[in-house]
Parts: sequence; structure tokens; C-alpha cells
Amino acid sequence: MIYVFQLIFGSGMILSIILGLLAILRGDIARHQAWMMRGYAIALGAGTQTFANMAWILIAGETVEFPDALLMGAGWVINLTVVEWIIRRRPADPIREITLPNPI
Repeated sequence: MIYVFQLIFGSGMILSIILGLLAILRGDIARHQAWMMRGYAIALGAGTQTFANMAWILIAGETVEFPDALLMGAGWVINLTVVEWIIRRRPADPIREITLPNPI
């Protein structure tokens, strides 16, 4: 189960980086920032997972595979939830749209 979560969230991080790159190449800074924030939130999941695991261990004792996998998933979900909340709270800023010169 842990490997499934790692595959899903690892793929999500790669996809976020690719979509962020495509957005900046189009000159869409706001969308670039949003996708990069999502990718960064997934990358920081390990830190949040540590706090989730510590809380579990203090309350219930050692974890076994299934609760451990759920706690790992919770770390990523917590980070992504916070980032989505931040992204959606930001006002739309038309100044963030830029036009990049054609490199060819």
C-alpha cells in the first residue's frame, strides 16, 4: 500500500512540475506558481508524514504497515489541502500574465 501511495504522489509531483513548466513557457505566471506550489507541497510530504506518525505513536503506539501507509498518505493530503486553500484565497492578478519573446 505504501508503494501505491508513493507511485501516485510521485507521479503527481512530476506532473505538477511539467504543468508548471508548460505554464511558464506560455507566460502564465499565476498558473505556473500554482502548479509549482502543488509540486513543492508533495515534495514536503515527508516532513508532514513525520508529524502524523509521531502523533500516532504517542496516542496508539507503534504502527504496522496499513496505518503507516494511511499516515503517509495523510501527510501528502494535508500539504496539498493547505496549498489549494492558499491558491484559491489569492486574488486574481492580471499583472501576472506576461508574454515571452519567441526564441526562434
